[in-house]
Amino acid sequence: MTEQRYCDFCGRPEDELKRIPNSSAKLELGADGLWVCGDCRTRLQSTPVGQLDEFLDEAVKALIGQSVGAICYTLNLPYEPPYQAIIDAASLIGYDEDLYMSAWLFVTQWLDGTTVWRAEDGRGTAVVTPDGAVHIETG
Repeated sequence: MTEQRYCDFCGRPEDELKRIPNSSAKLELGADGLWVCGDCRTRLQSTPVGQLDEFLDEAVKALIGQSVGAICYTLNLPYEPPYQAIIDAASLIGYDEDLYMSAWLFVTQWLDGTTVWRAEDGRGTAVVTPDGAVHIETG
């Protein structure tokens, strides 16, 4: 029996996605090792890790791979778009400065402002929505 897979972004299980008629929501494994359904992929502003979308703001591209601590403190980014949403999301993940500041790396930003982060050791994904909800998957 095969292991149940889930979209690392929306959390829907693969068997649920297969039941949606005429859906582009099938799961695909990205180059970064994250599973993403077709519905979530269309909302991504860049392809995760390394394969950058030419339409993504250059300022945001420069932050890919940077840690929460670097984004919040070291880089001294101005608190204005396009950085503002990323700084806010980083501060939500880094609520415990001693534990999480270097543990999460910026991956991408969706068109709706949602940010995606990956654990430095590659064993987790965090998704932060514009309304401040943090969803962390570890594995």
